[in-house]
Amino acid sequence: MKRILIADDHFIVRTGLTFLLKEEFMHVEIDECRDGDSVWKKIQANEYDLAILDISMPSTDSFSLLKNIFTLKPDQKILILTMSSEDVYAKKYLHLGVKGFINKEADPSEIRRAIVSTLNNRRYLSSRMQEVLTQEVLEGKTQNPFETLSIRELEIMNHLVEGKNVSEIAGILSVHISTISTHKAKLMQKLGVSNVVDLSKIVQMF
Repeated sequence: MKRILIADDHFIVRTGLTFLLKEEFMHVEIDECRDGDSVWKKIQANEYDLAILDISMPSTDSFSLLKNIFTLKPDQKILILTMSSEDVYAKKYLHLGVKGFINKEADPSEIRRAIVSTLNNRRYLSSRMQEVLTQEVLEGKTQNPFETLSIRELEIMNHLVEGKNVSEIAGILSVHISTISTHKAKLMQKLGVSNVVDLSKIVQMF
């Protein structure tokens, strides 16, 4: 029997994934949680064939969460399922060690393929991202301005474009406000923007 962890703060997403998994696998046990703290407790206490995680959940430092998971269980298979842009975030999270990265708006058949691939220990990227990476190889360069950002800067950027202020982000990531302010200034400088409105416009272009 396969055991799978679903982590998402939206009940409808967890319900939809549960339905899809039970259609795909005759015998499957599913655990659910809605934030990073719960994910960490579940991972520590149980063995999962696959964990399907959103990178944007309440009270969740996704960078530290993934780092802790892979330190504890280096072979843990993780599929990121999120509304965050694949073009912006996928490569960075794959470098962290996740097996796949897919957008929630993908067709159910593609989400099913992503789940099966990662369960079989294969990396999964959408056909769109495969085209982007192929083009980068052929041209020898990337057109993605977010490549200059660190994974922490990407995470903070994600919170900023979701409308969170510096104080809220500091609380989520459990760091000092000045640290978030420093990262915010650096990422905006790298992207050539001076405010969150312009930052959001750039992200929406990808």
